[in-house]
Amino acid sequence: MLLAGCASAPTQEMSDARQALSAAHAVGAAEHASENVQQAEQLLDKAARELEQGDFGGAREDAEAARAEAIKAQNIAQVMSAAKRVLQNASQRGVLSAAAAALFDQARLAVDENRVYEAIRLANEARYQAEQDLNHQ
Repeated sequence: MLLAGCASAPTQEMSDARQALSAAHAVGAAEHASENVQQAEQLLDKAARELEQGDFGGAREDAEAARAEAIKAQNIAQVMSAAKRVLQNASQRGVLSAAAAALFDQARLAVDENRVYEAIRLANEARYQAEQDLNHQ
């Protein structure tokens, strides 16, 4: 029974990966998490090639990895976009603190170094600091 599941084409996994990648693009992941998006696209392409060659197990594994990478990119993009909007607002009003800007820079560096959870934490802290800056103008 388990072998039969592995022998079938991973159509659902491929579909899930494509949908996750599309959702990541929709929230600006190409701007904020380009390496994660590229990784997801490469894994999805690899899965498609494996599917064509009849390597269903490899295709399934790479499609699932592509989906996970796309979800990571989506999560990063959502948090980074939200933080960027608040920081821009504070900057336009002339109240953006150096602390908020530094936190956002650290978040970008964490994204570049694929430290996803740290990037999300830092971006949230930057957004919070910028919101405080706006509240105390």
